[in-house]
Amino acid sequence: MTIAIEVVYEDNVFKPLGHVEGLNEHERLVAVFSQLPVKKDLRDVARTMTHDEATAMQKLIDEEFEKIEGEW
Repeated sequence: MTIAIEVVYEDNVFKPLGHVEGLNEHERLVAVFSQLPVKKDLRDVARTMTHDEATAMQKLIDEEFEKIEGEW
């Protein structure tokens, strides 16, 4: 099984930022870490978004443009 979770490093310990499904207490694992990308501009943000985040953003944009559509 391979999963990816977001963690924070505090007090020399890696702590998951949410509940982790499918692991047993004290189970030994191999971990590979990479830093989260720094989001600088819209293109960088778009490349780091999940499909669900992109869908939510598109919905929000569409709703906002519907509000001002008649004002143009």
